[in-house]
Amino acid sequence: MKLWFVLSKSVPCPVVDAGRPARVNLKYLVLLALVWPLCVGANQADRKQSELEALKQRLHTLQREFRTMQTDRKEAADELRLSEQAISSGMRQLRQLEGERQRTQGELQTLTQQSDALSARIRQQQAQLAQSLKAAYQRGQGDALKLMLNGADPNQTARDLRYLAYLSRAQHDLIETLRVDLAQLAVLQQTTAEKTDELKQLQASREAEQQKLLADKQAREQVLQKLSVKIQQQRREISTLKRDERSLTQLIERLNRVMAQQAARAAQQAKKPQKTEKGAAPPPRRAVGVNTETPVAFYSERPFSTLKGSLRLPVAGELMNRFGAPREGGGVSWKGVFIRATQGATVKAIAAGQVVFSEWLRGFGNLIIVDHGEGYMSLYSNNESLYKQVGERVQPGDAIAAVGNSGGQPDPGLYFEMRHQSRPVNPLLWVK
Repeated sequence: MKLWFVLSKSVPCPVVDAGRPARVNLKYLVLLALVWPLCVGANQADRKQSELEALKQRLHTLQREFRTMQTDRKEAADELRLSEQAISSGMRQLRQLEGERQRTQGELQTLTQQSDALSARIRQQQAQLAQSLKAAYQRGQGDALKLMLNGADPNQTARDLRYLAYLSRAQHDLIETLRVDLAQLAVLQQTTAEKTDELKQLQASREAEQQKLLADKQAREQVLQKLSVKIQQQRREISTLKRDERSLTQLIERLNRVMAQQAARAAQQAKKPQKTEKGAAPPPRRAVGVNTETPVAFYSERPFSTLKGSLRLPVAGELMNRFGAPREGGGVSWKGVFIRATQGATVKAIAAGQVVFSEWLRGFGNLIIVDHGEGYMSLYSNNESLYKQVGERVQPGDAIAAVGNSGGQPDPGLYFEMRHQSRPVNPLLWVK
């Protein structure tokens, strides 16, 4: 595409059209050079945002499909679904409200400190102004006229008049500063009042959410008391365990396909040649990672495959079952590890990644799955609450869930799996 500019100050351009040298305005060239990267960056940001939204939509659709698939056969543990989902949602909402409350309380404390400091400065200014006015009153009015008519040395009179002018200007500046500070104090007081009201509303919402959460927990306890024996009996059935494991594997396979398609699209987009002006060098290629223009091969500076042996378990507790060990009753072996931990303890992401599943799943309760790139995924189940939602990015050590016993698990703890290309791998080989 050729751009032609009408110019007032111009230089010859080497491009020749119709036998005449085109002339380009240097001013417009500089402006174009400054604005062009911003336009390109905005377009790329919009494209990445639309791709992320499309990915979220596909993952949400997958979750809904699996939820529908599990309605074909009712089980005792399914009675826990609604109450455990409500508990998870309530605790997540409560956590968000608490974060907002702490943030607002911090802002309110900062505003109070600023108001106190400004009030102290205003009191000091008022005291200085009162002292200056008192001194002026004691000298009497007409100081300048008295100095000119008292017959004193003209040089001394000129110096005294200059001093009075300085004094008058200082008084004026002090009054103006005082006026500005009083206006600023009024704004601070208004903002403080608004933040105080916001804090009260957050506190009220928090108390209401706590009451709702308590009711949801009571509802779950009633279901457990009524169906606990039946739930535990079904959990030990080999056919049930195999079906739940098969369902989980199918879910991960579909998630792998979705993420592989996303990576392929990103790779294809990255291979497209970028348009640059003639003679201009293409922009430098950035390292592969989450926030780059190249396909997402991994979510941090290092590929996940290089982290083997350096990870930490997602929660501290007692290791009850190990990878590959037979389950009670035989027939099915453990595909992950179960870590018995304190109810409500924080479950942390083992590495950087993206949440690709965050939903209640039969046999696993509140389950969250994180994609780490290169076909690796980590699974955290039986949680009391899921803090992260589909599409959210996480960093190593981020709180993603709270320990619980959802899905009919008798003891509070975390069932943790790692998968590569949908196949289970031993998590203990990846941790320190």
